Amino acid sequence: MNTEYLKEQLDVIMSFRDTYKATSDEDKYLHNELSKLVRVIKNKIWDEEYDERNRNRLETRVIDGVEIVIPEFMSSLGEDYKYKFSDNVLYALPTKYVEDEDGSFHEYIYAYSKENENKHVRLLVRLLGGDKFGDRIFTEANYYKKLESNNKYLNKNYGKDDSFPEKFRKQVETIIAEYNKLDGVNDFNPLI
Repeated sequence: MNTEYLKEQLDVIMSFRDTYKATSDEDKYLHNELSKLVRVIKNKIWDEEYDERNRNRLETRVIDGVEIVIPEFMSSLGEDYKYKFSDNVLYALPTKYVEDEDGSFHEYIYAYSKENENKHVRLLVRLLGGDKFGDRIFTEANYYKKLESNNKYLNKNYGKDDSFPEKFRKQVETIIAEYNKLDGVNDFNPLI
């Protein structure tokens, strides 16, 4: 979308809106409706400019022999995570096992996939264990229209263990298998 064109139109609409004084009921109504339109256009301009800033900050890396554009949320995870690309899914996996003082652990692991041109999915799998509740995972999926967008249009929290949709099974199993490869992890498997 052309944000410059939107800004020009916004100026025209604001000028038109400001010609209506809030003296009569009709004028107040028209002024209020035009103010709603101004807010919508301002939000659209802000979203587009934000996405453009993010698009310019995206980095490209070669992962497992494939050139991949790293989503913004993954590039800021730091050195505690490594990337893996498998079956058109990009994973952000921990590089080491970290245990809390009480012997329990909690880890956040991400998978990113593009389902179609306007549907990008960020799957979060939280791994927990080493306490009286045993091994367990919680899954959540966030849906975005663009790779560079931080504005999700849908969020699905699937709850504990096996309650996620079947389409995420392979991603969850890959995450668990990769987590089990870390030194210190003892056969973590909440799906049995």
